[in-house]
Amino acid sequence: MDMIEEYIAAAIEHESLNNAGLTPKTVRLNNKLADKMRHIAMTIESDKPEIKPEFAKLIFHKNANVRGWCAHHMLEVMTFQDEHRINALKEIAARTEDDYGEKLWLEQWSKKFPDDRKIIENE
Repeated sequence: MDMIEEYIAAAIEHESLNNAGLTPKTVRLNNKLADKMRHIAMTIESDKPEIKPEFAKLIFHKNANVRGWCAHHMLEVMTFQDEHRINALKEIAARTEDDYGEKLWLEQWSKKFPDDRKIIENE
């Protein structure tokens, strides 16, 4: 399995665990999956930049959980051109109505990166 496929599989498994109900065991598993996805994104950034364009396509994946994780990792641990950053910000902003955690994250991000706030407000 390649890194992109591993990332997708981890995001989908993470979603399945959340849908099944949170227990101490599923929280631990979710944390491991989140760490795995972050590690994959960081590895792509540092060691496999040639597959970054393929990773960036995950922002349009049919699975919302894949899109969400991709958006965060594109902004938090990877470097992308503005077009990709805008797509990531739009994905996160779209989630803020139904997800208070995303709303808080975006507020904090916007304080740290005021130019990104302008991007969101202009969309």
